[in-house]
Amino acid sequence: MALHHARAIARSGGLAQLVAVADPVPASLASVRQASLGVREFPSLEELLATVAVDVVHVCTPANTHATLARAALGAGCHVYVEKPFAESTVAAEQVLSLASRQGLQVCPGHQCLFERPAVRAQALLPYLGDVVHVESFFAFTPAGPRPTGTAPLAPHHQLLDILPHPVYLLEHFLRQGDARSPIDLIAIEVGPQGTVHALVRCGRLTGTLVVTLEGRPVQHYLRLVGSHGMAQCDFVVGTVQRLLGPGTSGIDKVLAPFRLARQLVGEATSTLSTRVIPRQRSYPGLTEITAAFYRAIQSGSAPPVSPDSILATQRICDQIAAVILPTTGTAAPVRPVPPTIATGGSAVAVTGATGLLGSEVVRELTHAGTAVRAVVRREPAPWEQIPGVEYVVADLGAPLATGALRGCRVVVHCAAETRGSWDAHQRNSIDATRHLLSAAAAARVRAIVHVSSLGVLADGASQRKAAPDESTPPAPNSQDRGPYVWGKLESERLALRLGEELGLQVKVVRPGAIIDSRHFDPPGRLGRRVGPVFVAVGSPRDQLAVVERSLAARTLAWLALHFDEAPETLHLVAPQPPTKRDLVTLLRRTNPDLTVVWLPRALLLPLAWLSIALQKVLHPRRPAMNPARAFAPQPVDTTRIQALAPLVLTQSPRRSAAASSPTGAVTGAGEDPRPRPRGHQGSSLARRISGE
Repeated sequence: MALHHARAIARSGGLAQLVAVADPVPASLASVRQASLGVREFPSLEELLATVAVDVVHVCTPANTHATLARAALGAGCHVYVEKPFAESTVAAEQVLSLASRQGLQVCPGHQCLFERPAVRAQALLPYLGDVVHVESFFAFTPAGPRPTGTAPLAPHHQLLDILPHPVYLLEHFLRQGDARSPIDLIAIEVGPQGTVHALVRCGRLTGTLVVTLEGRPVQHYLRLVGSHGMAQCDFVVGTVQRLLGPGTSGIDKVLAPFRLARQLVGEATSTLSTRVIPRQRSYPGLTEITAAFYRAIQSGSAPPVSPDSILATQRICDQIAAVILPTTGTAAPVRPVPPTIATGGSAVAVTGATGLLGSEVVRELTHAGTAVRAVVRREPAPWEQIPGVEYVVADLGAPLATGALRGCRVVVHCAAETRGSWDAHQRNSIDATRHLLSAAAAARVRAIVHVSSLGVLADGASQRKAAPDESTPPAPNSQDRGPYVWGKLESERLALRLGEELGLQVKVVRPGAIIDSRHFDPPGRLGRRVGPVFVAVGSPRDQLAVVERSLAARTLAWLALHFDEAPETLHLVAPQPPTKRDLVTLLRRTNPDLTVVWLPRALLLPLAWLSIALQKVLHPRRPAMNPARAFAPQPVDTTRIQALAPLVLTQSPRRSAAASSPTGAVTGAGEDPRPRPRGHQGSSLARRISGE
């Protein structure tokens, strides 16, 4: 965030100059240094203030440090810009504002959306809307994944609270336009099971609605104003404003309204795109504008761009919503740092990566079996992520693990791994994490490890054999040419087997194919790529892909943990009858009816892949060149072992599905789709009957 502020200061029209930055992390200082040459660097704000004379301090640190650093800057006689959230509580915000008032200094919060083009346009339209009767502020976003450094992101509920001020202060600001004297009150709030917030906020006679969701798609951020003489809708993602002014009650008004809105949308979107792309806007919209307004207010001694009353009203509403979100719900065991204090007498199963796509489902399967589960997680899980009865232990496997984290466990299911990021991130969160986990397991006298690897580790020659590769097929001798993910998976598998022998651990390896969920289908990477409204499917429709339903994968891993002695040493965890690419595209079309699918034959992909390899060798001669064609290659796999195991897993599963209890169920754990199949394609291999296995 500091980098965006550095750019905003540079674009403030000469109103200010960045002279110093403070951060205890050298990498963060380096990023700002690239944007602002000649800036002095310090490891702390205290040292900066003691060395350099500054007029304004921008606080861009984590939210729990905002109030402390703001007070320190004010105490040194500096005006302060504080990123959102302004503070962790209303009391802390009041202390900052009170100190600023006593010192005669100004404070500005990070409410830059008020200075974005849509909000400015909406403010100008207010006189034409008549009396405002409704204000709606809506924000749908996707939680951020792991950071580029490989460290864990904020938990989803903390990410929600981090962005919450944006829709709240927009709602507060425009409610006050209808009634500037009345107080702002949160009169009703409901938080859904996955963290979707619905709230009613009242200002005098006017009531507005607030919706913030992690689940809603697509990503949206809009403000809707309805008045007695028209409406305006502001889109902060696209940067557009659409309006309908006038009573709109006649027949011709109703007929022309959608065409008027469509014309405005095309024109506004084109204009906004040109202003953002052509000048290569590199900071958040509105940030430069609010920064410049703050500096002008300081120089002229006028009122700050955001009033203290608005800051406190926003903080109070956010505090009230946080009070509903933060308490742990249900009967889940409390989240604790290591070491845990609850001993389980050696009967628990530990699961790493327990908030991930696969790990969370494994935890559910084990709890349904009545097994004590200890979930080892990198970050505190959101209340709606916690499963009742599960003990959650927060531990970073990228660092040495305390022995107590696994004490009392008899089996560890190791699902945790890096899924994106740099080579260093995969080294830390896949390879080093495996080393730390097995070392802690040995110290805690855990002797059974189920290590989750990947089918991607198999040698290339395996796919060229006449017979499909089975569990005896050796891994690739060198995986660096396949990218950091496969490299991390292969090296962590090798390390797990080696450490198992050295430490006296029994390590059993499971190599899943791409994990899919037919209910919420996200196409695996080997199928192709989505480009806007078009999906480019690569290869032949007849190519088989080694995928596995999430439910079957989780049930199998839970079964292996509970029947460890009976489990095979190695298992390729795929659908017993792998689907073709045509099957998966059919499933994709069912869930995305507006999507256009285009097939790209491998014959056309290969020349592009060769060109890509040549460019990689020229541009990055020290890095291994990756062959993109390999990412879309078919995956023939011998399924003899999983075919024999799947019926046993499903019949002994604590949550026996229709697949296990009736001859018409699906081996993959996905039920038959009730909709008719396209003619000429009967019986997708994702829904084979057990009787046919």
